[in-house]
Amino acid sequence: MSLPGFLQMGRFSVFIWAAYGFAGLMVFLNIVQPLIQKRRVWERLRRIRDDDEEDVHEEAE
Repeated sequence: MSLPGFLQMGRFSVFIWAAYGFAGLMVFLNIVQPLIQKRRVWERLRRIRDDDEEDVHEEAE
């Protein structure tokens, strides 16, 4: 099979390449979304820690 024949894939090429694109998008999202969530969790934990430290300083005064 030649490269142009592989890329064309007959009359089903639209469906095949759409499936490849969708699968690639899902893989990308499965990698990126946990990274984004991790950053949000760390930011939330930092805010909670900072709020707790401010409360401790206010109580000491």
